[in-house]
Formats: sequence, C-alpha cells, structure tokens
Amino acid sequence: MFASDYYKTKKLFGILSLLIIIGVTSCNSDTPQDNVENIKMKVSSEIGTYQPWGSDHFIDCMLVKEEGKNEYEALDFLGIAGFDYSKGYEYTLLVKKTTLLNPPADASNIAYELVEVLSKVGVEYEYTIEVDGPNPFILSPDGGKYEIPFACKRKKYVAGEFTEEEYAPLKGLRYNMGTNYGTYTSIIKDGDTVGLYKFVIEGIEPYNMEGTPWWYYGIYPADADFFSETEPEPIYKQLFEQPQTEGEEHFIYPIIYASSGTFD
Repeated sequence: MFASDYYKTKKLFGILSLLIIIGVTSCNSDTPQDNVENIKMKVSSEIGTYQPWGSDHFIDCMLVKEEGKNEYEALDFLGIAGFDYSKGYEYTLLVKKTTLLNPPADASNIAYELVEVLSKVGVEYEYTIEVDGPNPFILSPDGGKYEIPFACKRKKYVAGEFTEEEYAPLKGLRYNMGTNYGTYTSIIKDGDTVGLYKFVIEGIEPYNMEGTPWWYYGIYPADADFFSETEPEPIYKQLFEQPQTEGEEHFIYPIIYASSGTFD
C-alpha cells in the first residue's frame, strides 16, 4: 500500500512539474520582445545636420532612407554599427534593424547594425546658377534697393554617368562677396521651393570716387580655397554697377566691404 501511494505521489509530482514548465514557457512566449528584422537602406552621398538632444548646436550627420520611404532622415555617423561612411559615395546597405522595447533613457528606440554593403558608388554634382537679370546688373545712379531672382540647379553623375538634373539648395557651396562702395549685399530664399533665391542689394546715394568702383557676389564649389594664390573658378559671379554722378558734393572715398564663407 505504501509503495502504491509512493508511486502515485511521484506521478502527481511529475505532472505538476510538467504543468509548471509549460506555464513558464507560455509566459515567456507572451512576454513582449525587441523586434528584429533585416532591411535595405540607402545612404546619401551628401551629409546633413541635426541637433542632438540637450545640445544648442547642430552637427553634421548622414542622410539615410529605409526601403519604401520617400524622404531621407538624419542619422549620426555612428548610427549604424560596423559601418564607416565616406562623403561623396552613395550606398545601398543591408542592415539589421532592432526596435527596442525598452530603449535607454534619452536614446532612440531603433538600433541599426550593418549586415552587408550591397553597393557603393561615387557621386558628383555639377552646379549651375540661372539668374533672371543681366550681368552686370546696372543700378540707378540714385541707388536704391533691388532684388534679383535666381535658381540653383545641379546635374547628378553616378559612377561618371549623368542621371538627373534637379533644383538644389546652396547649402555646402561657398560664397565670396565684396565692394568698395556698395552698402548691402545678401542672398535670401525666394519662397519655399527648393533652389529658388534672390540677390538683395542696396546702392548708395549719388556718388563719385577716384579709382575703379567694384561690386560682386560669387558662388563657388564646396572645396573652393579663397586663400590660394589664384582665385578659384566660380560657379557663377554676379557683378553690380552703379553709375557715378558728377559733382564735388557727391565725392566719396572707397571703403572696402568683403565677406566669404559657406552657405548653411
């Protein structure tokens, strides 16, 4: 009798253990997990900027686009584990995308890891500036404020082959401007359309001066060096001329205003 009870108890214990294991397994399968998938991703040959959380400054970054999406998004240069980015190349990547259930504080809930570089091709752009006005632009002898519309376009070459032409922002290109008599020279956006801008200039009151008056605004490639011995070749150089007015009362001494930099 005792032996029979012992075997019954042992059998019951085995059944309970099995039920506990099944229950634990069931609970584990119901626990939410990180979502992991392999996706294709495009990486632009151009860089962008973004503002890190808690920072007052913008920094450079990659521009990436997951397969199926229309717009490129900013991603830190270290945002794809195992991937080394080089500007001027367009990439197609196979990456492991992990959507984290419990991301670290103040961090993205998405992590990328390189699986394979599917393609890497060199990309070059050829910029043109199309101005709706003459060059040189002639102001009135009385000066005044003027706006001169223009468009920035570029041709895209992938692995040396032309692929498309598009309106493009000035961002990344360089500028050099100067005058020895003008008062105001600037470039502003002309509406919200990409690639449309205006020169905004303001001449002085009637004047005359000794020497040759000069006034220009040049737009240059991103790698233009303004400190070299020779002037770099501009993409476009707009000249401005304000005719002089005779009379001692209009005489001025030349004052040079000059500025150079990179478009934001």
